[in-house]
Amino acid sequence: MSNPASNLRPSGMSDTARAVLFLCAGIFIFSFQDVIVKQLSDRYPAHQIVFVRAIIALPLMFMIVHYESGLGTLATRRPVMHALRSFIGFGAFFFYYLALPVMPLTAVVAIWFTAPLFITALAVPILGERVGWRRWAGILFGFAGALVIIQPGADTFQLAAVLPVIAAFCYSISALLGRKMGITESGSVMAFYMMITFFYCGGAIGVFFANFEPSSSADGALKFLLLPWHMPAGIELAMIIVIGFISALGFWLLATAYRIGNAPTVAPFEYTSMLWATILSYLLWDEVPKATTLIGALMIIASGVYVLRREAVVRDRPLAGKGMWRSRN
Repeated sequence: MSNPASNLRPSGMSDTARAVLFLCAGIFIFSFQDVIVKQLSDRYPAHQIVFVRAIIALPLMFMIVHYESGLGTLATRRPVMHALRSFIGFGAFFFYYLALPVMPLTAVVAIWFTAPLFITALAVPILGERVGWRRWAGILFGFAGALVIIQPGADTFQLAAVLPVIAAFCYSISALLGRKMGITESGSVMAFYMMITFFYCGGAIGVFFANFEPSSSADGALKFLLLPWHMPAGIELAMIIVIGFISALGFWLLATAYRIGNAPTVAPFEYTSMLWATILSYLLWDEVPKATTLIGALMIIASGVYVLRREAVVRDRPLAGKGMWRSRN
């Protein structure tokens, strides 16, 4: 049976080139999801957006599971791991969304990119991997970049700046659990159960906060959490529906990119998200990133690329006479 992704191959294009193309396309459309959530954050609560997003994305993910691995793969033998990974993944996106109405989009995206650094650091206790001093140095440099953006102790510091850090931390744990589960579970199945969790958690939070009203002095993140549900209409309903389509299509593009491409080669192109965040922020809200945001973002991106390259070097270095892979750096 032919690979469905091969039908999308332009003549003469290598797997690596196709992977980069798919990944950049996925990152591009996910950038619009951030814009839509930020645009709606003063009228609809975060949990309602997550809830409706899941309703739209679930049938699309159902189709993707059928297309990728067959519906029989939904009968998982690891329901507890799925629930744990999905709940932590929900926390990642929820905290990320809560930061959007309070902070410039470029700052949120830049801090979010500490996730690959968390993944490398947490692979030690979660997966038992060894990380050498070069990668530890790269990780610390990247976290220093996040501190440049957040500026703890400065007069301009805001507590909401911690939200994308928490989001990146949660995402990294979810990603590492996904790496452990990937031996027996397909990416689309894991994403399907993630969407189910988004549906239930979004609905449960909505019920819990149903009788709460944000005060007039509440900051953007708290207001985004406590706003009452109400039925969207017109262009706003269309925007929320688009978020669901973006979630499903974006996942498929990124999953395809990492399936056909080499991760250390493809992953650095995720940083194109910073470019789109900068352009869209300027066009929509006339926002220009602060110098500290740009400096911190460059530090995080440089450290992320370095850590990815070191991981590629380590995994490609055979142990003499053993046919195994070295894990010292």
